[in-house]
Amino acid sequence: MNMKSICKACLPAAAAAVFAVAGVTACAQSSLPVKEDAAQLRSDKAALQRQLKRLESDEATLKSDTASGRMTAESKDAYAVYTAKKAVTGEERDIAADKKASLQMKADKAALHRQIKRLEVAEAKLKADTAEGKMAAESKDAEKVYKDQQAMKGEKKGIAADTANLKTDQKK
Repeated sequence: MNMKSICKACLPAAAAAVFAVAGVTACAQSSLPVKEDAAQLRSDKAALQRQLKRLESDEATLKSDTASGRMTAESKDAYAVYTAKKAVTGEERDIAADKKASLQMKADKAALHRQIKRLEVAEAKLKADTAEGKMAAESKDAEKVYKDQQAMKGEKKGIAADTANLKTDQKK
């Protein structure tokens, strides 16, 4: 009987201890997601700041390259138009230097017509790509700016999701 009375006396104390440990564990488990969400939110905000700096840098590069006339500020299609125009100008100079009714003039005129066709094709491609919004109609600098803007949109969505997760976890 002595053992039964000891067990009866200890049972409520042991149950209280188990529930207390379970309560502390549950409290620790509910604060862990909050801490993780807060850390993720801080990380995403830092990434957004890095993206913003990169975007500002790329926009400045685009602006300076465009102002200075560098070819990095030109798209592949625009560069093709540029080279075709230069080729047409070169053929026109060749024709001007040729003797009248010579075989060389005849060959240069045929080459001029080929270069004019090439120019027309390049201009049409540039116009079509620009209208469709293809990246071939964008310069390397403009493409960097576009990618930075897309990355910033993604970071902002991530921050919004992390903020929502944090609020949800704090309510638990």
